[in-house]
Amino acid sequence: MTQSARTLLAFAFSAFAATALAAGPTAAPALTALRVEHQMSSLGTDGVQRDVRFAERVYRQGDRIWIARELPPASAHAEHDHANAHAGHKHADTDTAPRWIERDAKGALTVRVVSESQQKNYAVEPAEYSNIGFDGSWATAYHLLDPAALKGMRADGPVRNGVQTYRAAQGERTVTVEWDVAGQYPRRVESRNASGSQRKLTRVTTLPAPAAAPWERAQRYAAADYTDLMD
Repeated sequence: MTQSARTLLAFAFSAFAATALAAGPTAAPALTALRVEHQMSSLGTDGVQRDVRFAERVYRQGDRIWIARELPPASAHAEHDHANAHAGHKHADTDTAPRWIERDAKGALTVRVVSESQQKNYAVEPAEYSNIGFDGSWATAYHLLDPAALKGMRADGPVRNGVQTYRAAQGERTVTVEWDVAGQYPRRVESRNASGSQRKLTRVTTLPAPAAAPWERAQRYAAADYTDLMD
């Protein structure tokens, strides 16, 4: 090997080493923040229109998910006053309390209900999942809609602006999904019956990621069992 070749090889090796050193360890998955708006509308045979609207914020990163209901300021004050009035008593509003879900390397789930006012994490066992509105599906919680469900739907045209539209007929219902291909979540899901008297609509938008994931604060909370709330 000539001197010039050895010099070139040494330069290439040092450049490669510098690049690898700069890259460092594999970066952690990015924290994603989503706002999920739900609307449900039904027109009864009595002629009364019934509408339900609520929104949640979903934070997901790697094998962690945090789902929190959006509450008006008045609700936050009411929860604080309720906690003070029942100091020493076991209480948590599981309908609106954040849900913290983690998955380990084997796929086993750890599910908690987080009481911000009590600074406690209540561990929830599978038998109690339905009490907190969790169906036990990691895929549904993480993606908001299990991607496997898309296999039974018809793709409507090509991907447009990063979104693939799917449609399906389920009995008298029609379902339309606008799937964000890169983000792996539905931007919009609409379900309605043939007459239009029953309609469900979900819209998902991205939010700026917070400086710290919400579970980082909750990791300092005391551990408790969800069954304690039933005593």
